[in-house]
Order: sequence, then C-alpha cells, then structure tokens
Amino acid sequence: MVGRLCNAMGDLGLVGATGDDEAAAARVRRDLAAAEAANEALRRANAELALSRAALAAREQQLRLALDAARMATWEWQAEGDRLTGSAGREALYGRPPGSLGTLAAVVAAAHPADQAAMTRAIRRAIGRGPEEAAFDAVEFRVVGADGAVRWLRSQGRVTEREPGTGRPLRAAGITFDVTERKRAEQALREAEARYRVLFDSAPFGVIVLDAATLNILDVNTAASEEFGYTPEEFTRLNIADVDALGDVDAIRRRARAHAIRPGTQEFEAQHRLRSGLLRDVLVRVQGIRLGEREVAYRAHFDITGRKAIEANLARLAAILEATPDLVAISDARTGRAVYLNTAYRRLLGLGENTPPEAVQLLACHPPAVAQTLLEEAMPVAARDGSWVGEGLVMAADGRDVPVSLVVLAHHGPGGEVENYSAIMRDLSELKRAEEERTLLARELDHRAKNALAVVQAALRLTPKTDVVSFAQAVEGRVMALARAHTLLARGRWTGASLAALVAAEMAPFAHGRLRTGGPELRLAPTAAQAVSMALHELATNATKYGALSVPDGQLGIGWWQEVAAGTLHLRWSETGGPLVAGPPTQRGFGSRVLEATLRDQLGGTVERHWHQEGLVCDIILPLERALTRGG
Repeated sequence: MVGRLCNAMGDLGLVGATGDDEAAAARVRRDLAAAEAANEALRRANAELALSRAALAAREQQLRLALDAARMATWEWQAEGDRLTGSAGREALYGRPPGSLGTLAAVVAAAHPADQAAMTRAIRRAIGRGPEEAAFDAVEFRVVGADGAVRWLRSQGRVTEREPGTGRPLRAAGITFDVTERKRAEQALREAEARYRVLFDSAPFGVIVLDAATLNILDVNTAASEEFGYTPEEFTRLNIADVDALGDVDAIRRRARAHAIRPGTQEFEAQHRLRSGLLRDVLVRVQGIRLGEREVAYRAHFDITGRKAIEANLARLAAILEATPDLVAISDARTGRAVYLNTAYRRLLGLGENTPPEAVQLLACHPPAVAQTLLEEAMPVAARDGSWVGEGLVMAADGRDVPVSLVVLAHHGPGGEVENYSAIMRDLSELKRAEEERTLLARELDHRAKNALAVVQAALRLTPKTDVVSFAQAVEGRVMALARAHTLLARGRWTGASLAALVAAEMAPFAHGRLRTGGPELRLAPTAAQAVSMALHELATNATKYGALSVPDGQLGIGWWQEVAAGTLHLRWSETGGPLVAGPPTQRGFGSRVLEATLRDQLGGTVERHWHQEGLVCDIILPLERALTRGG
C-alpha cells in the first residue's frame, strides 16, 4: 500500500517538494488512508450480509419444517381484491389442492357446513375491531378431507395494517393449525367426565370429596345428598367436621391415621349427623389422590346403622346363649357337624374352649335310639314344620345319660333347602329327681298320714274317758304333738327332722324356761320323729301332772348321744326339784302304753324308767338304723 501511495505522489510531482507542497501531500495521504479504510469496512459488511442471508434462509427452512411438523401454516390477507396467501402446505391442512384457497370466501366454503356461520362471525368480528384494538381473534372449525375423514383446525390472527385516517383494515396475518388430536382428547375427557359423573351419582352409597388440606367438602354424589338431606350446593359450603359427630378436624385426622390399612387409604367406623340432627353409624373408606397441585380425599360412606343394631342384638343373644344353663347347638345340615356349641353344652361334653365345634358330630352325642329318633323323626318334622319338640338323652363326658327336653329347629337357605339345624336342650335331671322325690314324698306322706290317723285312733280308743273335758284335753294334746312333728317333717320335705328342734317344739308348751338340753346335731327319721314326739308329749304331760313340772321350782333335763359301737341312740329324760317320789306307780297308765307302742313296737327300742326320790329318769334306747336318717 505504501508503494502505491509513493507512486501516486510521484505522479503528482510531490516527491522532493517542500513547504506548501508537503502539506498538500499529507492531505492526499490522509485521504488515501480513509478511502482504504472505507473499502475494508465495505468488504466486511458484504461478508456479514452474505452470512446473514444464509442464516435467514436456514431459519426460514427450519420454520417451514416446524410448520409442516406441527401441521401449521401462516397466512396473509390483503383487503384489496380479497387476496389470501400463505405458507406452503396451507391448503393441505384443509384437504384442498395448492392455490385453491385464495380468498376468505374460499376458506369459509372449505369448512364443514355446520361451522361456516361461526367462521363468518369470527372474520367479521376481527375486521370490525377498532384501530386501538390489537387483540387476536380465533375460530375452531371442522374440515372434511377427500377420504371423508373429519379434522379440526384452529385459525387465529389480527389486523396488521390499517388505512391512515380511516383505520380501515388493509392487511391481516395469522396462523392456521391442526387441533384434531386436542379435540379428540377433549372429547375423550368430556366422555370420561360424563361416565365418571354417571358412576359417581349412581353409586348406591354416599361419596364425599374433600380438600385434604382443609377437609372442606368439594363435591358429593346423589346418594350422599339424599342420605344427609343437603343439596349439593349446600354441601360444598360445609366442612366434614360439620357432619362428623367428632366435630373437630384434628380429631378426625387422628382417627383416620389410626386406621390406615395401606398408604393413602384408611377405613374406620364413625357417626355422622344428618341435617335433621339424627346420628347414623357409618363405615368410612378414604382414598387420597393428587389432582394437579391439590391433594383430595374420596370418602365412601356406607350406612351401617342397621348392621350395628343387628350386631348389638347378636351380641346380646350370644351373651344370653353363653349364660343360659340350657344346651344350645347348631349343626350343618349336610355334614351333621356342629357349627356352634354354647358354654353349657361344651361343659357337658367336656370340651375345651379351643376345641372347634366342627370336631363334634352332634348325633353321636346321643344314645343310638335317641339319635335314630332325631334323624328319622325330629329333623324331617322340623324341615317340614319348622320345629319339633320332644325329650331325649345326651351322653355326658363322664358317661352319664342326661335326660333333656329337646326343641329342634330347621333353618332354610334362599333356595328353600335346609342349611342348618339348631337344638335347644334343657337338662331335666333335677326335674326328674324332683318328680321322683314328689312321688316318694306323696307315698311317704300317705304312709305318715295313715300312721298319724292310726295314732289318733289309738289315742281316742285308749284315752281314759273319766269325763268329757279331760278326755278332750288329752286327745287334743296328743294330736297337737303329732301336728308339731308333722310341721317339722314337712319343712324337711319328709326326709327327717332335727332332734334338737323336735325337743324344743314339743317342750315349748310345758317347760317355760325350766328345760336344759344337750346333745349332738342329729336328724331323726320321719317314723322316729313321730314316735319320739309322742313319747316326749306323754312324759311332759305326766311331769306336768305329777312330776317336776307340777311345782314352780322343778327342773327338766333332756340329753341325747350315740353309741356308735352298739349302734344305738340314747335319749335321757331326767326330772329334779319336783315332789318326792315314793316309787313306781301302782298301775300302768296310758302314757306307759304309748311309750311302749311307739318306741318299742314301731322302732324296736327300749324304755327304762327309774323312779328316784328326786324325780323320774327315763332312758330311751333306739337302734340307729331306724332312729336316724342316713348321715343323720
């Protein structure tokens, strides 16, 4: 470059010049340097422009590829001549050949007939906007391809140029793109929502949707609305604490966490309050899910008020069945094996608490004859009439045959077949023993009554008839003695009477605090009780007339003991403090004959009387086997 500059200076005749010539040369050199710099800048600008054009072409190519991939096209509209142009492939979106959609009218005509009116309104709305409005307008419409397939397009744009002064639209631009897949997804979503709503509202149980964070109610189905008495709109203004009997959000959360059956799911029982204020028992199953940014909980509510009442009744019935002394069993009609045995039946059969009822074949728990009756009579009758009543025997664990009353019931299934038999049995052992005792008692009573009548008859016959008053008193006293013995025996159900009680009862009308008694607790047999009562009465009557009880200071002692080795019962009567006794009476009276008839003749005993000066001592000796009850 310097060479070119020197040559230029030589050509101008400036080489070797001085003064003004040198100044001129300097100016030329500066101008030449500036020109060279300008040329260099121009070359760089040309190079950058070439690169920019290449980049723009690449971007345009990328845009075309992106538009094609997205099934999207650009369009431009000129008001003058209603000219519509656009990117390549625009007509293909409509299923039309290239160049066939050059006007707005052609585009509208390419749409589905049902959507053309909406397109026309959208175009008019966009063109009619004021100059100050820069909003986009959009319309979605269907097109039908040559193959008959229906597709959805969306076209949106805005006015880009207006006539100065009037604001009349001159140009507009926008894009058109395929939204078929989105429309299909939206349609599928709408159908899914419709199906969900149908299922949601047709569920036979209440469903409440909650905001998991607040427990506010977001939605309910028809069943919940009907059960609780709130409209869906009223429900969405409530919190679950408004209907849950706990009434506290924190308490409700704690209960749910305590009954988690797996992550995100809880199941528990609760009480819910209806709009009327009535409380109902419900089984609640909660499932938590995430919808977008919100955690929600679906709560299914099953009204179990009736079930809870049935369970309570069953619990009470089970408690009754377990507490009753009756034997209760339920068997499978097909196998004959037990499906339930109550405590009383288990105890009778000697079964442990852990023995399953299925291990017991119920017919085998009865003697063969009874089992045959049950199989051939009781069960067929129960199947036909519902029940059978009778008696039978059950074999106890200790080998005893226990008499029972039997009620057999048949329980039919939905198809009418017998599914189960139940048997209610009452142990009749005590009743049978009581009947036997009543029979024996009646016989004993009949025997004792006859004996008593015989004694009365003897008293009437043998009592001295010196005068009517004495006769009546004597007979009355002896009958009363028998009556007192009868009373004691009746209290003991004619099994015997206490000797001490008998002595006290017979001496009560005579001794008046002057009696001393002593001896072990013994029970006299009924026959011995009557005989001893008559003997005591006769001795007391004699003591009242002639002995110790005839004077105020007289005393009476009665004692008794057993001689086990000799097998005898001894009863001693001793009087003291009465009139002096000169010796035995000179003649045998009625009292002596009674003592001998009752004690000797009836019981095989002996009577020994000792007439001491201070008073009578009478020893009565009776054989134990006839005098006392067994174990007496």
